Amino acid sequence: MRSQIANTMFDFIAALEQITSEEQAFAELRKVANVFGFSSFAVSGIPEPHERIDPYVLLNGWPEEWAARYMANQYFTIDPVIQRTILTDNAFVWSDALKHMTIGRQGQKFMAEARDFQFIDGFSVPIHSLMGFRAIVTFAADRVDLSTEARGALHMISIYAHNKIKELKSGGKEQLIERGVHLTLREKECISWCAEGKTAWEISTILGISERTVAHILENAQRKMNTTNRTHLIAESLRAGLIR
Repeated sequence: MRSQIANTMFDFIAALEQITSEEQAFAELRKVANVFGFSSFAVSGIPEPHERIDPYVLLNGWPEEWAARYMANQYFTIDPVIQRTILTDNAFVWSDALKHMTIGRQGQKFMAEARDFQFIDGFSVPIHSLMGFRAIVTFAADRVDLSTEARGALHMISIYAHNKIKELKSGGKEQLIERGVHLTLREKECISWCAEGKTAWEISTILGISERTVAHILENAQRKMNTTNRTHLIAESLRAGLIR
């Protein structure tokens, strides 16, 4: 039996399958952000330092004044959360990750400004592609209290939301077809069991193959789907309708 957190995740994915506009995507992500205790969120690509961030923003759920200030001042160039996102594939709670970083004077000043808007803590999901594309889905609150299961679910939700929004903007699902992406039955089986929370060892037992073979199958599928980790692979496979 699925937990309430798992039901929230799969309900979100099912809802996004039905939407046809960015406004609907915004409403669904705001709803799920509230469920997990977050007041604000954003989905954005990460530009190069010399570029403007405005064209990279896919969904903006920040307070209007803060969003305008952030973009006008190109704060992404000094934002410690963005700096952390560039360096890792792993989702992170701001307070956990930033205490291990050396943050300069500009970064400290930025964080003080953010706190004025109740951006005291948050949860961010880096999204990297094998082609070098970088993005972030980020949530903010005055306090973060997420279980391990909730972090995993929000990680999946974030990747799925990012991919769906890109699809709405550019017809991304068709790009997989144009690239000739094809998953074998065994790859689909392994990804589907991953989506159910099974480890490589558990999948190997279920399918009667070695754990090493499962790892190889999933790595091959990641390359085909241009994804950098298993969570990203699952989300992209679900979005493209390659698994259910």
